[in-house]
Amino acid sequence: MKKSMTVNQKFNLVNAKYKLNSSEMKFILCAISQLDSKSDEILKDYEIKVSELESKLQAEQNETRLKQFAKKLMSKPLEVPTATGWLIANWFSDIEYIRGQAKFKVRFSEKLKPYLFELKERFVSYNLKYILPLTSTYSVRIYQLLKEYEKLKIRYFDVKELQDILQVPKSYKTSYKDFKRNVLEVALREINEHTDISISMQEDKDGRKITRLIFRIQKNTIHQDREQARLFDNEAPTDYTNLYGMNCKIKGNICEHLLVVTPLADGSINCSFRSGENYHFKSIKDLLSCKY
Repeated sequence: MKKSMTVNQKFNLVNAKYKLNSSEMKFILCAISQLDSKSDEILKDYEIKVSELESKLQAEQNETRLKQFAKKLMSKPLEVPTATGWLIANWFSDIEYIRGQAKFKVRFSEKLKPYLFELKERFVSYNLKYILPLTSTYSVRIYQLLKEYEKLKIRYFDVKELQDILQVPKSYKTSYKDFKRNVLEVALREINEHTDISISMQEDKDGRKITRLIFRIQKNTIHQDREQARLFDNEAPTDYTNLYGMNCKIKGNICEHLLVVTPLADGSINCSFRSGENYHFKSIKDLLSCKY
C-alpha cells in the first residue's frame, strides 16, 4: 500500500448507489488508495495482505471466511450516474487469493477506469486514515459526500435522495426517526470525532414532515490540534499503521490486536484493542515496552 494512503475518486463514484458493509467498504478503499490516479494509465493488480486486512476489518480471518467475503463482495454491484444515464458495474473484475503468501490480488473493473484514473477535475481526495476508525458504512459514505463539498461548506439533500444514495433498508425509509438515530446521528458523531472535517445538520420540514437536510462543513480543528502535536513530537512516528495488529501484555493480560491509535495534544496516546480493552500511554515508548 502506498505510504500516503490517499484515496481519489471522481464525483460520480462518490455519488454512486451501492450497499456495502463497513468491512467491504474499507477493503475497496484500501485498494483504491494504492493506485496513482494521476500517473497510472492501465489497469493492473493491486495487493492487499491478509495481515493488513485483519487490522482494518478488526477481526481475524481464515480462508473460508475470506472466500465468503470475496464472493459476497463480487455480488454487490454499484450504480454510477453518467452524463447520458447510468452504469451498473462490479468494483473488481476479479479477486484472487494467494494462499502461500496470505494476500489478495484485485483488479478494478474496466468500466470504472474513468472514475479512478487520470483525474483532473471534480474529484474528491481524502486520507484513508480518517476512514478506518469509522464503524458504520453510512458514516463512510456521508463523509465522502460531504468531503466533496468541503470548499462550499454546505450541502443540501432531499431526505429521499440521501436514503437512495445510501441504499438504506425499507424500515429506515418508512421511519425517519430510525433513519436519524441509526444513520445520521451515528455519522455526525463518528465524523466529528475521527475525521478532518466537522459537520452539523439542520432539518427542513414540509408541514410536519422532515423532507430536506442541510449539512454545514468545516475543518475539524480538534483533529488538526492532534495532528500538530504528532508533527512536533520527534519521538513519535508519523504513521501508526505499522503498529496495527500488534499484541501487548498489560498488567499481566494479553490484549490481542491493536486496532486504533489516537494521538492526543499533550503527546500521549490512547489505544484500543480487538479484545475490547482501552489503555492510555504517556508516550510511544511506554506502548512499545508492552509489546508482546
